[in-house]
Amino acid sequence: MSSAEINPIQRINELYWGFVISRAIHVAAKLGIADHVDQQGVHVKTVAEKLSINEDRLYRLMRLLASYEIFQETDKFVFTTTAFSDAISTEGDFSVRNAAHMVTKSMWEAYGHLEHSVRTGEDSYTDLFGKGVFEHLDDETEENDQFARAMHNYAELENPVIAECCPVGHLHSVVDVGGGQGGFLKEILAQHTQLNGTLFDQPLIIEQATHIEENSALNLRFDKSGGSFFEKVPAGADAYFLKRILHDWSDEDCCKILETVKAAMMPESKLYVIDAIVPEGNVPHFSKDIEAFLMTWGGQERDLAEFDKLCKKTGLKITSVIETPTPLSVLEIQIAN
Repeated sequence: MSSAEINPIQRINELYWGFVISRAIHVAAKLGIADHVDQQGVHVKTVAEKLSINEDRLYRLMRLLASYEIFQETDKFVFTTTAFSDAISTEGDFSVRNAAHMVTKSMWEAYGHLEHSVRTGEDSYTDLFGKGVFEHLDDETEENDQFARAMHNYAELENPVIAECCPVGHLHSVVDVGGGQGGFLKEILAQHTQLNGTLFDQPLIIEQATHIEENSALNLRFDKSGGSFFEKVPAGADAYFLKRILHDWSDEDCCKILETVKAAMMPESKLYVIDAIVPEGNVPHFSKDIEAFLMTWGGQERDLAEFDKLCKKTGLKITSVIETPTPLSVLEIQIAN
């Protein structure tokens, strides 16, 4: 069907009410509903009893999800799993359960405040809570823990394939700036045995970062350092990584981060920025969807020209762009002469 044949009222209604299925998936993931359904079929009463929740409301939620192929209702009140419900189960292959309920209470409220960000250019968090998103999460342990689990969930799925795309086979030392729990750095070191790596993040995150106990040889090549990437990062490495960092911040803050990293680089060092690059034109892309959400944080996604502008303002230059099998790309950057 061409765009001219699509009923515009029906289509707008479908899009407008998209938040309904979004929140339904969130609730299903948070409650762990898929963990109590199998391929043989389970009565909704059984699931409700196991989860200690309302049977009638659970049925209506699962009926909605089944209409989107997340579960299948085979008989009245009896549901089976599907590939999509497996994706939000705890034990499912390539499960995104933690990611699917990343949008915590404050994030949901902040996105409902999107109009403020569009009108003013300011983040919604500061207007609602008096502090930015990361400062707010620091004060909300449960939300912060869920956000960390969601980021780890995304990273587990994408790290191996992104690491394969990074041309670091000839290098000897790398620093993962804002590297969280160290999953990406661990993958880079595992794929390139000549590398030594330093995980850099806020001191509290570094304290909680998982030690690579199962591989003592990898431990010998894995170091940790705490601090702020607005102030100083470990100096003298062959390469630096900024993975899923810049899209969280304004242009002004991104320039501060890039300047800090540049100050730590040697003349021949490389910087690899791993982020989504918004494609030109009207083509759908995940970065365009997530950007509206990021605006409520004070962040944004960027097209290639916007990344180039940031680099030029900080005395850097993009030397190549490497596509990956994920929505993210790898921008190879060096100090401009």
